[in-house]
Order: sequence, then C-alpha cells, then structure tokens
Amino acid sequence: MRIRFLKRMACLWVMLCVSLSAGAVLKEKNLNSTLSVLRAELETTFNEQRKNMARYTVYAETQHKQMISLMQRSDQVALMLYSQKQDFTFDMTYACHEATEMYREFSKRSMPYKNIMKRMDSELTRYKYLIETLSKIPPSMVRRDSVQQAPKFIVDKNGKQRKLPFMLDGQGLHDRKACLDYAVALARNLQNMRNSVEKDEQHYQLMSAKLKKMNDYAIQRYNDIQHTIFVNGDQNYLEILKNMPMQYHSAKADVNEKYDEEKVKSADGGERKVYSQWRGPIVGGLSVFVLLYMMLAGMLSNVLVRWLVPKRFRTEEFMKKKVCLILFVAMFIFAVSVMVARTFMYHNFFLMASKLLIEYAWLLCAIFFSLLVRLPGDQIKSGFRIYAPIMLMSFIVITFRIIFIPNNLVTLIFPPILLAFTVWQWRVVKRHNANIPRSDIFYTWISLAIMVFSTASALYGYVLLSVQVLIWWMFQLSCIQTITCVYDILAQYEKRYLAHKIHSEAEAEKAKKGSVLSIITKSHNKHINVTWFYDFVYMALVPMISVFSVLLSIWWAADVFDLTATVWTIFMFDFLNVPGVVQLSIGKLVMVMSQFFLFRYINYLVKSLYHKYHKSKVVVNGKPNFTLANNIIAICCWGLYFIISIKMLKIPSTAISVISAGLATGVGFAMKDLLENFFYGISLMTGRVRVGDYIECDGIRGKVDSITYQSTQIITGDGCVIAFLNSSLFSKNFKNITRNHSYEWVKVPVGVAYGSNVEEVRQMLIKAVNNLEEKAPDGRDVIDLTRPVSVVFDDFGDNSVNLFVTYWGLVDYKFSKTGQVKEAIYNTLNEHNIEIPFPQRDLHIISQ
Repeated sequence: MRIRFLKRMACLWVMLCVSLSAGAVLKEKNLNSTLSVLRAELETTFNEQRKNMARYTVYAETQHKQMISLMQRSDQVALMLYSQKQDFTFDMTYACHEATEMYREFSKRSMPYKNIMKRMDSELTRYKYLIETLSKIPPSMVRRDSVQQAPKFIVDKNGKQRKLPFMLDGQGLHDRKACLDYAVALARNLQNMRNSVEKDEQHYQLMSAKLKKMNDYAIQRYNDIQHTIFVNGDQNYLEILKNMPMQYHSAKADVNEKYDEEKVKSADGGERKVYSQWRGPIVGGLSVFVLLYMMLAGMLSNVLVRWLVPKRFRTEEFMKKKVCLILFVAMFIFAVSVMVARTFMYHNFFLMASKLLIEYAWLLCAIFFSLLVRLPGDQIKSGFRIYAPIMLMSFIVITFRIIFIPNNLVTLIFPPILLAFTVWQWRVVKRHNANIPRSDIFYTWISLAIMVFSTASALYGYVLLSVQVLIWWMFQLSCIQTITCVYDILAQYEKRYLAHKIHSEAEAEKAKKGSVLSIITKSHNKHINVTWFYDFVYMALVPMISVFSVLLSIWWAADVFDLTATVWTIFMFDFLNVPGVVQLSIGKLVMVMSQFFLFRYINYLVKSLYHKYHKSKVVVNGKPNFTLANNIIAICCWGLYFIISIKMLKIPSTAISVISAGLATGVGFAMKDLLENFFYGISLMTGRVRVGDYIECDGIRGKVDSITYQSTQIITGDGCVIAFLNSSLFSKNFKNITRNHSYEWVKVPVGVAYGSNVEEVRQMLIKAVNNLEEKAPDGRDVIDLTRPVSVVFDDFGDNSVNLFVTYWGLVDYKFSKTGQVKEAIYNTLNEHNIEIPFPQRDLHIISQ
C-alpha cells in the first residue's frame, strides 16, 4: 500500500510537469502572423491541458483515498506502538518494526512539491505577462479580469485628443482575442492545480512529521530493548525459584491478559466481548492450520517418495535415506503450500506467522538437502539425530515469537527447556559423532557450545540474549550446511565430469581416488578456457558468500525478532573513526574481506590466460618462463585491491602521504637493504636467472625454486632449500648451468691398464654410452646424441692410462645418468677382459 501510494504520487508529478508546457512562437513575418501561430499553439496546449485535467481529477480522487488510507494506517500503527507495555518484548519489537518500516518506505521517495510549485509559479508569471502584452496591443482591450483599462486616445502637441492608429486587421483582432481567452483559461487551470498541489504538500508534511515522531519513539524503544538484552538482563533463575509463587502468578496474569478474549462490562451490567486478531482463538486457529498443513505435506511426501519413485532408483542406499528424503520433501511442500496460501490471506496475524514458518521450513530444507547430498546411507540417521535438538529448539523459539509470549512466561519456562535440550545435544554428540564426517563433528561441537552458552545466559538472567543466539545459530548452521553441500557438489562434479574433460583416463581415475585440490586443481590453469567458471565458483563466489553469510544470518535472525534497524546500525557503526585517517565498521571490513577472494581469483585467471595464450620465447627445462609476468600481474591485481580497500575504508590520500612522509626518514636507512634486494630481484627476473634454472654459487649447486623481491631460493640435489639474498647473488659470479640449452658437458674419468688398445676401448665405450639413450617425460633426450659421445686420452697415470668419457646430458638428470654411465663402462670393460688397474706399491724390506 505504501509503495503503491508513493509510485502513484510520483506518476502524478510527472503528469503535472508535462502539462506545464505551453505554446511558444518565434519571430514571424509580422505581428498578425505571430498572433496566428500563437493562437494555434495555445489552442493545442489548452486541449492537451483539458485532457490532462480530466486525468488529474480522477487521479486526485484516487490519491485522496490512498492518502486517507495511509493516514489511517499511520494512526493504527501509532496506537499499536504507544499502547505496548515494556514487559511484552516481542509485542514491542513488532510494533517498533512496523513504525520504522513505514517511515523508511515513506521517506524513500521525497515528493518534489517545492520544485513543482516553483515551476508553476514561473509558468503563472509567464502567463501573466503574456495576458498583459496581448491586452495592450492597440487597439487595447478591456477584460473583466483586468485591473486597469488601457487608454484609447493620445494627446498631441496642440492638446487635441487623437485616436490610436489601428495596428491589427480584422483577422488579427480575432486571433488576439482567441489567444487572450486561451491564455486566461490556461492560467486559471494552472492556478487551480497549484492550489491542489499546495494542499497535498501540507498533507505530506503533516504525514512526514507524524511518521518521524513514531520512528523516533520506536528507535528509543529499540535502544531500551537492546540495553535489556545485552546489558541489564533479568533476575537469574535461582531468584526465580526462590520467588516461584509470585513469578507463577505474574506469568499467569500476563498469559490471561495476552491470550484471553477482551471483555468489557456494559452500563446495564452485562459483558461485551471485543474481537482481536491477536488473541487466543486466533492462536489456536493458527496451530490447527499449521498441524493440518504439516500432516498434508507429510502424507503427500510419503506418497511421492513411496509410489512415484521408479523401482530402479530404489537401491539399498536409497532405502537408507528414505526417511530423510521424506522429511525434505514434506518441508518443501509445506513451504510452497504456505507461500501459496499466504497470497490469499488478509489477516495480519496469519501473514506475520506464515512468514516466519516459511523461513523456518526453508532452513530445514537446506539442512535436510545437505545431509542427503553429503552423507552416505550408513551415516544419514546419525546426521539427522545430531541436528535434531537444535532444529526442534529453534522451532520452539520461533513459536515463542509467533505467539508473542510474555517475558515473565519466557523467563519461567525457557531455561529448563533449554537445559533439557542441551543435555540431549550432549548425548547425541557422544553417541553419534563417531559415525559422521569430520566437518559435521565440528559443526555439532559448535552447536553444543552455542547451546551451553545460551543455557548459561538464560540461567543467569539474559533469556532474550539466549533466544537471539539460538535463532542466529539456526540461520548460520543452515548457511554452513548449504555452503558445505555446494563444495561437495563441486567436488563430485569435478571428479565425475571435469576430470574426464581435462585429463586422460588414467589421470581421471587417479583423481577419483585422490583429493580434489591436490590432483585436479593444480592443472586447471592449463585448461582455463574450460574450468574458468568452475574456478570462479570454487575460488571466489562460494568464499564470498561464506563471508557474507555471517552478516546475513545475524540479519535474518534479527528480522525474526524485528530488530533489523538495530542490527543495521551496528553493522554500519564506525567502531574506529579517526577523521581524515580511517573509518572502520563491520560492514566495511566484510566487504574488504570478500573482495580478497574476488581479486585472488582475478589474479589466478589473468595468470592462467597469459600462460595459456602467450607463447614465451624463453624456455627453461622445456617449460616457458613466466616469473616476471607473474609478478607484474600480481602487483597490478593486489595493488588495485589495495586501492579499492583504501577507498572503502575512507583512508584519504593525504593521510597516506603524511604517514609515508613521517616514516620515510626513520625507516629509510633501515629499508636500504630491502630496497636494494627489491631492485636486484627485478633485475634477476628480467632474464639473468629464471625459475627452473640450475645455478652454482659458492660451491652450492641447485635448481632455482623461486625468485622473490628479497631472495632467491634454490633446491640442492639432496633436497635442501638454500636462500641467497638478491644483492649477494647479483654481485657474485655464479654459474648458470641451464641458461643456454639445459644441457651440461659431463666428464667421467676411467683408467685402463697399460698395454690396452686405446682405440678399441674408445669404440666400445662410445657404443656403451650410446646404448643408454633415454627420453625425459617432456620428450627431450637425456643424453644429447646430436653432439657425439667422445673418449679423450687424458694422461699417463702411475698405474693406468687415464681417459675421459664425455657427453652432453640434461642437467636435471646429471647425477642419475652419470651413475648409469659409470656402471655401463664398468660392465663393458669387464666383458672385454680389459683390466681396470688400481694403485699398487712394491715393498722392499732391507734386512741388516
């Protein structure tokens, strides 16, 4: 009603603005032509205005009725708000919510009365001057509505009166009269419309002042309720037990006042019942309505699951999940049916109650669906039982909210009920946690902790706080279950479909047995054209929803108790507000945290696209080198994230400049080495050293694992990780073994006995090494046969003829391949009975 009223008001103002346009002429051939054109324009404008006036009359009547309806509704809300007692918290929050919501909707669109009337005044002034000009064109005319009569004669120099010369012919006079009639009629109609707009503006201001007064009072009551929930609390349960008789009578009196039919004694001594939409019979009718719909939903769900599911789907796994499936379908049918029934309701209590029941039904659907998707049949019953206490407890809390249970009754019955459900939760956790997944074990322990905290709060006197915490956790648990279910669905999709699309059959089978993150996602960047949307959902969308789910759960829980205005104020409150430096609020921090996941995905996406479609000319170990590109992309993405975060937190550039200037002097010397390493790191990334290169520095040989802006890490042959500062590595003469072609010239020393045929030994050793031909996984030769293997005569040793077997081998396989070459040399020489001498010494003993 309120939104429709505002929309119709806006449409009315647009129509008024359109109707203000009047005919206009430019400089024609002469005055007669100008009057002729003006007459046609004014006639068209008058006819259009007459049509608009007819529409305006109908519109004004409708607007008047809706204004009266809105005023009545505001009076109704005001009476409801000002009549609530402080002890009935649920009633008070509902009344406050209605008042603040009505004011918020009314204030969304401020009607431009002032601008409309200002424009009308301008048009009226224009018509006034137009009428005056038309009246004074000779021969001047006397009109009934004119104030003065223009003179018809002039006095010449001799004192004689002479008649003014006629400047218009007969047609000109006729056109002038018609223009004057149209202009006067247009001005009169416009003045009437202005008077009507002025009256509407007065009504609007009165309505706005009334709603603002209600809103201010509601906010004050909200603050009192918030203070009661979080600060003051109530008497603890031990005091209640000590004063049980008095507490019981107080609760009973509140219940009678709340739910019994209102009876008024008449003057003749009789009683007259006053009907209310919020008292006992209505509550009972709602209970019957809910039970009936639940029974119908349960029976229909049972029929659908038992009789409409094909036999081929009724596997043993399906039968184990049947009960949970029936509950899920029943809640789904219940939610949909109540939503349909709600469209035909007009009863305020039923509308309010059905809204809460629909929300609760959808929460249960989310939990049941998550259990059906994630848990196998052997665990489904345990999964249902561990969440049953919190689900049933939440239903009790929502029931308290629906029936607006009095505070005294809540403080009397809620703590023991909550204590019983906490014990129940503890027992199911101890009994069934061994039969559920690890994630659900974590969720159940949190649920138990929440219930313990709520029980302690209720016993200590903070009953309303415990109610708020429980309903918040129900919403949060539903969000967590939904997010966990989405991740599980994504994992199943990746293993069953995506793995076959981007991997070979062997890799896909391996992916099914292993973890998703460790096997499949590592190669997603190679198939980014296929996996980009999946990666977006997995890396950005779901994590962002997870961050927002905390605030959404708090918001939904507050909406159940009509405290959204208070919660919104808390979210937007700057708990750290240093003018000109920084402004921090919960909402801003959540936005910054959620954007982190978005920019993380953008960084990953841009890198993956660059790797896939950019053909790098620099290849290290058969793989393109993207170290510098990766760092540039990361700097751009995270720099943009940093700038946006600064803007969101309202950190001015002047504050950053002041802080930077203050730190520059004190930190400049301390950052000397850091800056030096930074620039040397950039220099190394440009090509001197690349990730994957094998380098040797200070006698240490290893593979470059990473190049950062401070250090370069290498992995040695024995698996150790050694880091060199970029400045020290840049200033030393290190050896880049794979800089040119990834092959290294290897020399294997061997000695044969004197007297051996060196040429025969050379040929047999060359043949033995050539037989060790092998391909690396990337297709390169481990021993480069394009460069021939050679055996070089080195020296005449003390005991042998020293030779060198030389070949070009991949640096990655130097140690393993050298061992194979030595073994092949040894076996070849043994097979040909060529002696490999060892050091011998002759010992002469001289006896005396």
